[in-house]
Amino acid sequence: MRRSAALALALLAAACATAPAPVPVSEIEALRFVEAWEKRRAEAFAPQRLKALFRGEAAPKIGIAVRGYLSLFWDGTTLVWKASGPLAGNVRDGRLRRGGGVAGEASPLPGKLTQADALGALLGVLDLPAAGRPVDRIGPEIRLKLDEAGREAFLAADGKVTSLRFPGGTRVALEAASPFPLKLRARGPGGSAVLVLESWGKWLEGESIPGGGA
Repeated sequence: MRRSAALALALLAAACATAPAPVPVSEIEALRFVEAWEKRRAEAFAPQRLKALFRGEAAPKIGIAVRGYLSLFWDGTTLVWKASGPLAGNVRDGRLRRGGGVAGEASPLPGKLTQADALGALLGVLDLPAAGRPVDRIGPEIRLKLDEAGREAFLAADGKVTSLRFPGGTRVALEAASPFPLKLRARGPGGSAVLVLESWGKWLEGESIPGGGA
C-alpha cells in the first residue's frame, strides 16, 4: 500500500516536473498574437448569415456514446442549433446569443458553458478582447489570458487558435479554419464530444430553418 502511494506521488511529481512553465514574451511578439486573435474575432462576429453542418459524437461520463448531426444557423448575433440526437444532455435544439447567458445553459457541447462560451467554441474564437491582457508562452504555444474567471486561448506559431479553456474545467481543442473550425474536441466534467465540419454556406435572407426555429 505504501509502495503504491509512493509510486503515485513519484509519477505526479514527474508529470509536474515535465510540464512546461509559462514564459514571458516580448511586447512585440505579444502584439503579433493579439492582432491575430482580434482579426479572427472580427471575422467571426462580423454581420453575416452562415449555416453549417457538423458530424458529431458525444460520450457522457456515464452512459452510451451517441452519434448524430449538428446544424448551425448564424446571423452575426444569434446562433440557432439543431441536433439529430441529444449530443449533450437531452436537449436537441437551442439558441446561443452573443454575450448572453449564465453557466449551465443548454448547448451542444459538454460542460457548464454560458451561451457566449458555447457560441465562441463553435465559431473557434471568443468574443473577448485580448488587448491589454496577459500573454505568455507555454511550450510551443502562446497563451492569452482573456479574463479573470479563467477563460484562456492558446495559439500556434502561425497565430491560429488551437484550443480554448473555460471556467469549470471545460476545454475545446480546435482544428482552426474560417468561418467555422474544421474539427472540435470538447471535454468537460460531464463528458466529451467531437464535431467534424461536413459543409457550410451562406444562410440566405428568407431561407427558413428546417423544422422551424428553436
